[in-house]
Amino acid sequence: MLGIILWYNAEKSVGLIWCEDQGPLAYIGPDVSKPEGVDDLKRGSQIWFEYDETNGFRTVRRIEAVSVVMCGTDPAKVLAKYDPPSTRSVLRVVA
Repeated sequence: MLGIILWYNAEKSVGLIWCEDQGPLAYIGPDVSKPEGVDDLKRGSQIWFEYDETNGFRTVRRIEAVSVVMCGTDPAKVLAKYDPPSTRSVLRVVA
């Protein structure tokens, strides 16, 4: 799955990832290994990862790749500018 790191604490090696399917956030635990050559994870980095889901809670199993796309950009500021689609219900009849 593709995701963006929303928050990461390098001292404790824990963090949260926004997932491309817009499901629950995924948790990075201290036991998750990073790909070879990646020293640290940064907020805003794009990652490809595998996860396990139990009772709606996602836990990262393995990080496959890291790409610095938005590094240094606060994802919360980007998401704050997002204009969600209208919540108005639309009924479409097709005959």
